[in-house]
Amino acid sequence: MSALEPVIAETYDESRKARYIEFLNDLGSDIHFESDTWICDKRIRSFAEERVFVTLYFSCIPAGYRDIVKYYAIIRILNGKRVRGVKGNVQNLVAFLTFLPEGMDLARVNLSTAMQYKAFLDDSHYRESSRFGHWSAVSTFFETMNGWNGNHLKNPFTENPYDSHHRLDYKYIPDSVSKQLDAAFMREDMDLTIQCIYWVLRLIPSRISEVNGMKMDCLKPFNGHYCLFIPTWKQNGGHKEPILRVIHINDEGMGGYLLNLIRKQQELAKSLQPMMQENKKGALFTYRRKLFRENGSIDMTNNCCISTWGYVSNNFRRICRQYHICDDSGQIYHLSSHQFRHNGITDRLESGFTPAQIADMTGHHGDAMLLASYAHLTLKPETLVEKQQYVLKEQGDGSSPRVLFGGRILGMEEQLEKRLLKNIRAHRVRGGICSDITGCKSDMWNCLDCEHFVPDQEQLPWFREQVSAWKSKAEKFRDYPMIYANALKNAALFEKAIKKMGFDRGESDE
Repeated sequence: MSALEPVIAETYDESRKARYIEFLNDLGSDIHFESDTWICDKRIRSFAEERVFVTLYFSCIPAGYRDIVKYYAIIRILNGKRVRGVKGNVQNLVAFLTFLPEGMDLARVNLSTAMQYKAFLDDSHYRESSRFGHWSAVSTFFETMNGWNGNHLKNPFTENPYDSHHRLDYKYIPDSVSKQLDAAFMREDMDLTIQCIYWVLRLIPSRISEVNGMKMDCLKPFNGHYCLFIPTWKQNGGHKEPILRVIHINDEGMGGYLLNLIRKQQELAKSLQPMMQENKKGALFTYRRKLFRENGSIDMTNNCCISTWGYVSNNFRRICRQYHICDDSGQIYHLSSHQFRHNGITDRLESGFTPAQIADMTGHHGDAMLLASYAHLTLKPETLVEKQQYVLKEQGDGSSPRVLFGGRILGMEEQLEKRLLKNIRAHRVRGGICSDITGCKSDMWNCLDCEHFVPDQEQLPWFREQVSAWKSKAEKFRDYPMIYANALKNAALFEKAIKKMGFDRGESDE
């Protein structure tokens, strides 16, 4: 029976490979496994996505590893990874597989190989985030392909030595440049389509793929204001259909200005629909291509298109040159669409939005990456000092501790309370409010012992239950000095919060 096992395993492997190759029909209309270029046109997510972003290239992979990398790409897509992400994984594998000695068996890769590869990356021209991506791609490759063709592949790349969320302050558009850009894009002679795209990016932190993917019917009136629907594919689990973000906009001020631009763009897109291909109809940012001559003249063409990343990037470069948008050194500023996301997040943190509110607006799942990569408040030290002084001023001399009751902070004037709760340093915690999260360790025991903690009087029964529970635990573990002392300490912290509310042991709360 044991003699048959290798045959069974080999049959299973060949059958599995056949199913993977058959899956290529779901990716593109003309993909062959033997080809080194796979155009996954069936995975194009929106009318604005260019084919290059869903095209996988394998020609740079050393020939000896090319087939296994192709199967790796298929498996990654089957597991829900977007084609664009897999494209990046494959590109990041090139450096490692080229680094290996020619023909080296992948089963021989070990910790020594990983250390040598790290030295190679350290000496390379790659940035920190790129090194992280290269290392991560290798780790995922060995994890995914372990056991392929019966080969056991060790993965010495599980611990990534590089930082993925490295804040790059050059991605934040300086205020002096923003003022120049805003003035230029306010001009009445500015091209409508690129003007509208600019202000959507400027006012709503979005990816350019999301903005270009907006549909003509993206704007709906609702209860006295408007809802703008922006698609996002980043967090939708790899599916073709997007999640729709809903942005509420009042028809006044800059909100009204943006709504007016969108309405004009809707009319333009509607007028061009008869000239669009069937699979290109319905896009908001449809435009008629123009030719910009060196002498400043503009020629209209009959070629109607949908905005893409390249269209936006080229126009941003052209406009910065045309209107002499310069940085502080006098150089023409190089503007990218993704910078608006950094500015939008940073400016909202500065204005008092909470990380949770911003994550809901941007489509982030959590605030880790948002705060690590997109928050450039260190570029505005005067703002941080101002906010800190503001918080300290609000807290007074500390002679009468603040207490939260019925959703109100007792002993605090109403407008002052509203400003405190809007402040970027205020945060709701279990049992009350932290009035200043500077340096906070996000730990309940730190909150209870912190001068900035404002306890909620309505949760008094819970505080008393905690005192009783910790004292009971102390009694049970009286013979274990460390546990006993820790339990008494925690009970004392909850008693401290009760005293801050004005209820000590001798005072009734009836």
